[in-house]
Amino acid sequence: MIGNNAIMARLSIGTLKGIAFDWFRILPANSINMWLDWETQFLPRFYENDTEVTTDKLLSTAQKEGESVRDYIERFRNLSLLCPVGMPLPMLIQTCRHNFLNKMKIHMGVVKAHTWKEFVKQAEIAEKSAKMFDSAPKTSGEIVPAKVMT
Repeated sequence: MIGNNAIMARLSIGTLKGIAFDWFRILPANSINMWLDWETQFLPRFYENDTEVTTDKLLSTAQKEGESVRDYIERFRNLSLLCPVGMPLPMLIQTCRHNFLNKMKIHMGVVKAHTWKEFVKQAEIAEKSAKMFDSAPKTSGEIVPAKVMT
């Protein structure tokens, strides 16, 4: 016989959509079997009952130094879901992009993403480009004259 804790966990899992379902899909097998598993893994990640997410908070949520673009976009998306005043998807994506670290904005350039999936893909390409640029040998900036053949 299955206990109430296991039933509650299974029923909750059946209601997942979007990023919450994506998160659940990549969990290791059997990592959520009981309600306590659900409380300790899901709720801290997706539910903030004591923090009201205002539009101002969303507009000021910036990428942190050392934070990957994927992690930042996920954090931004999670916050946007908690904002009672909805913003259209194009505005959310543009706001998220605007709040990238400056070096990411430079490498991102002008792109048009219509979905979060497209946006993440473009941002990860820009992130790889930024890493390659940062690891490239630096020149002193000194201009060396060309040799003249006589």
